[in-house]
Amino acid sequence: MKINIKYKELIVTVLVPLSLLTVHSCYDFDVLREDPYALRDHSSSTGTDIDTEDNSKYADINLSFKVSKEDSIAYRTDLAGAASTFRSLLYEGYYNDYQITTNLSHDIYAGYVANNQPKHAKKSPDYGYADGWSAARWRHFYDDRSSEYRTLLRAFKFNDNPDQYRNYFYITRIYYTFLALANTDTYGAMPLREYVSARVPETNNVAYDTQEEVYDVMFRMLEQAVDSIRPEETSQWSPTTDDICYFGDVDKWLRFANTLRLRMALRISNVDPDRAQQEGEAALNNRYGLMTSNDDNMQTVPRYAPVAMGGIDAGGDENALAMCSVAYGGESVMSWDLEQFYRNLSSSGMEYQIKTGRNDYITKIIDPRCLVCWYRANMTSSTISVGEESLREDFVGCKRGAQEPDISMSVLNYSITRTQPKSIDGKSLNPLFWFNYARPTVWLGYSESLFLKAEAALRGWQGADLTMSAEDYFLAGIRASMDYYQIDPSVTQKYIDGLVIYENGNPFSGGDREAALEAIITQKWMAVFPNGSEGWAEFRRTDYPALANQLSNESGGDVPIGKNIKRLLYPNSENNNRYFTEHAELQEANTQGTRLWWDVADTNDSEGERMQPNNFRNNVLKKVMK
Repeated sequence: MKINIKYKELIVTVLVPLSLLTVHSCYDFDVLREDPYALRDHSSSTGTDIDTEDNSKYADINLSFKVSKEDSIAYRTDLAGAASTFRSLLYEGYYNDYQITTNLSHDIYAGYVANNQPKHAKKSPDYGYADGWSAARWRHFYDDRSSEYRTLLRAFKFNDNPDQYRNYFYITRIYYTFLALANTDTYGAMPLREYVSARVPETNNVAYDTQEEVYDVMFRMLEQAVDSIRPEETSQWSPTTDDICYFGDVDKWLRFANTLRLRMALRISNVDPDRAQQEGEAALNNRYGLMTSNDDNMQTVPRYAPVAMGGIDAGGDENALAMCSVAYGGESVMSWDLEQFYRNLSSSGMEYQIKTGRNDYITKIIDPRCLVCWYRANMTSSTISVGEESLREDFVGCKRGAQEPDISMSVLNYSITRTQPKSIDGKSLNPLFWFNYARPTVWLGYSESLFLKAEAALRGWQGADLTMSAEDYFLAGIRASMDYYQIDPSVTQKYIDGLVIYENGNPFSGGDREAALEAIITQKWMAVFPNGSEGWAEFRRTDYPALANQLSNESGGDVPIGKNIKRLLYPNSENNNRYFTEHAELQEANTQGTRLWWDVADTNDSEGERMQPNNFRNNVLKKVMK
């Protein structure tokens, strides 16, 4: 693993008396500095500081080392540039090389899009390993984002007034946890503790944590951060406009952290139900609560966006999926799976017409989100450039792994994202062209938070922020998703009234929790679009929604025929990491068909037939049964 070493670091194992740490408000640059926060434990039950030696449950993630005078002086420069570094962390976290790190893998494996570019066939869209692509996500997390994270944490903590930077020290850790979640859910076991404490790991001998250990670290990072942030302290440093997620609103960061914690808790509910319930209920009972509206959505604002939204108009760097689908000439198209769910989850919704003659039309009904997000099929370069589509065409999805893409054709066979041309007031966010190049991309949204609550309620978890039934949260999640796309509430109600899950009884009122969960996860999958990282993770965890099997498998046996891809391979560069090569368990698990820790069962049997999921194998409702 390549490591960028920026500063010298002196590791100290001798504990310094607390009396020496609490009397100085300004540090002497001629002496080594102790991390001003490390020797504190923050009780999640009281929210108060407890002075203690660093033997707390956060000891392995605290910055419990000293830095030299030379490094301290260097950190002054880093502190001056902290706002722009923080912006880069937020922006590049999910956008960096999006096409090769996410769109041609996660977005396809999640069932959202299909590849329509011949030169990409037989590579990652078809389970064929491409090291340059897989390695990019790994490299960006460790060499780029981890370096920014380390720079920020050291600058925030080793300065003359570290308490002024407390809030954004912990906010940086919250966002780093968010990125680490996507990384571990892509690869599995990975180095983490070597990085979260802002140390520089030994080059080419970086220890891995099991995925169970990674989740433990991430849960504790979120807990410590939420308990340590002080939103009432208005004098705290803030990057304001460079905080392109929440623009300095610390309360929104806290609600995001709690929602992220609930997402993570449900992710491990099948493999570690006790820890899952503990973490989930802690999030649901936290005094800051979870997301309260679409204004709380965690999103990336493109640089092309209006300045008022945090855009800087740097040229390029537009909405990621709009680039892959439209700007690149129709490479990423609607999947056949997504088309089926648009058509078949409800018998009602929004009407649209297909012209069959001069004055003849047929009327069809579809999920209103489809009309907002996608063009009809058979667009041409000329119609794309002016945002027009033929009323003689319908929406058409491509089956994943179909080895018949031909982007050289003058007419595209499949639907591409409804992206407003730049020539038509490019930065105006018109709801009729949802995939405007300036449109922010949501990575964890309010609608998802409601579906998370729905599943938590279905599992019998308790919490102050859990005030409705699983069904009520399920319906609220649908409404929040429709509201995000600015769909008329009357159309949303028609869609809800026509939900096919109610045609043979109410799955939420019977004893079939599996049927209720399928309804929740399927609608959550619809709402999470186009976030392939999350959609793929939830499909592997729950085996919902019921996606069609991939048509092609170019893995060379890495993924058994009839099975689904389960993870990405570690990049070849890890063969230079002595820890990786010396641990046989890492080598043995390094196949694309190996399930991650929280993925407890295969989706398909050995014949490629879908098996009945069992997401309640523990069959325990502890709180309800008491």
